[in-house]
Amino acid sequence: MGASSSMELRKLASWYRQFAERTGNPTVWEARLRTAEDLDAEADRIERLARLGPETTVTRGKQSI
Repeated sequence: MGASSSMELRKLASWYRQFAERTGNPTVWEARLRTAEDLDAEADRIERLARLGPETTVTRGKQSI
């Protein structure tokens, strides 16, 4: 995973935000926004790992060098 993966996640997050605006149900709106935030967070994580380089290993969200 790399820059293209994080870009795809950000595009999907943007879509969820736009999709959230179309609902009249506050519960659905909140769930879609939460999904968008989760996707952005995952994109951030991928970008951080890409900056650290290939020598970094990841175990269940924790990094070790």
